[in-house]
Amino acid sequence: MNCEIAVADFTTVARIINLAHRFQCVPTRVESTTDGSLTTAKFAFAGDEKQLSRLRAQIDRIVQFETIFVT
Repeated sequence: MNCEIAVADFTTVARIINLAHRFQCVPTRVESTTDGSLTTAKFAFAGDEKQLSRLRAQIDRIVQFETIFVT
């Protein structure tokens, strides 16, 4: 599974990696850059399809939550 995010809090990248380990998914690629108050990151994860789906849902919730408070 691949995903790309843009968030205000740079610690979100670490939160997502921790979630991946909790769901027994393996991060195969992590690229992150911070420019001022915006952090962008690209991830690639490997693992069980069901666990990847659960991970993706959690990532979407995190990004949605941050977007609500950033705007």
